[in-house]
Formats: sequence, structure tokens, C-alpha cells
Amino acid sequence: MSRRAALGLGVGLGAAGGVALLAGCGSPAPTTDPAALPDVRNTVSTVWSNRPDGPMPAVGDEGTPFTVVLTGAPQRPTVADGALVGNLPRPGAIYVGQQLAAPVRRLGARFGFGTGDAGGALALVAFTDEQPPRANLHLSLTSDRWILGVVADGGVDEVARDFYATPVPTDGTPVQGEVRLAGTTAFVAVPDGSVRRVDDPRFGAVAGSIATWEFFKLTPDSSDVRMYATWAG
Repeated sequence: MSRRAALGLGVGLGAAGGVALLAGCGSPAPTTDPAALPDVRNTVSTVWSNRPDGPMPAVGDEGTPFTVVLTGAPQRPTVADGALVGNLPRPGAIYVGQQLAAPVRRLGARFGFGTGDAGGALALVAFTDEQPPRANLHLSLTSDRWILGVVADGGVDEVARDFYATPVPTDGTPVQGEVRLAGTTAFVAVPDGSVRRVDDPRFGAVAGSIATWEFFKLTPDSSDVRMYATWAG
């Protein structure tokens, strides 16, 4: 099996790990000017809302292959009603990845949440190509908060978190979230429109080159994530 499922990393630690992550107490990050976002060109990008209903394609819009890892999930993602969906009827996680030619410095998605509690999440992760994998970026986005960390020693080390100014609707409304990296500084653009700056040396400690988008569900009643577009550079 895969780098990720073997370790159960990230919010995909299962119910206990997901609860611990969502209940953590990382410090809020200061808000910064959106103009401070570093200029990073996307090298992979897929607009799922342009794809027909059916099985998930093998490659993105730019031709880069996808890898899919299932953890407690019964089937691969599919495209349905203009979005990539995880098909998670119970707690579990699905990781959709693309290998970049250089370390990830930008990673984002346009996405939405279905009806349910805030135990559903989209995670944006920059994994290393090693065993066990590490990640110098791990951004979890739920319907009411964001949580930024790194992956090391088989788990997520949380760096910062905060609630949104306004929770994300749970009716599929498209919102956007991404993280951009400049050295040891991460700029987190969250769905409420604000940009947060977080400084930590661990963001520069390793160079993750596998851009990963994770579907996560903590309980059967947690919101399902719908991805309308994904990108990384």
C-alpha cells in the first residue's frame, strides 16, 4: 500500500487522531495583506467542474498523472455534478496526489462542503517522496476553521490554527483555500477571504514535491467535500 495509508498521517489518523487534531490549541496567525502572497506559478491544474460525470481520470488537465490512496474508503473518487467527490460513507480519508518536478510552493483548491458537521475536511499536503514520508506543509480546511502544520515522525505537528470570520456554507457553495510558501514562511489564504502569515523553520526543513489533496471524514455525519478545481506549483 502507500506511503500515507501505512502511517495514517494527517487528519486521516482515524477518529481518535482526527478528534485530537480538530481539538488542538495552535496559536492563531496574524492577518496580512493579500498583496503579500508570493508570486508562484501553477504547474499542475485541473478544473473538475469541466469534467463529465464518471470515473476519476488518470491525469490532470496538464497531463500529469494522479495517484490515489484509500484509507478506510470503499472506492476511488469519481466526478459527479461538476466536482470530484470522495464517496466516503463513513470515517476515512482519500489522498489524491500529483508528483511535481520541483518542491511544492503553492497548493490550493476551489471546493465546497455538503450538509454535515465540521468533522469533514479538505487537507492540502506537500509530501516528500521517501519512506516514511514527511511533509513541510499540511493545511486542513474544515467548514469553520483552518489548521496548519507539518508531517513528521508519523503524525501531524500543528503550528497554527484559527476559526474563519464566517463559517463556510454546507450547501456545496464553492469557496477557495490555498497555501503558498516562501522559505520558512507560509501564507495561508482561507475561505473567509483573509490571508494569514505563519513563520516556522519546519516549513523549510524538507522539500515536499508531491502535491496532495485529501478528502477526510471524521464521523458518518461529517460534511462531504466536493472539489471543483485543484492546482499546485
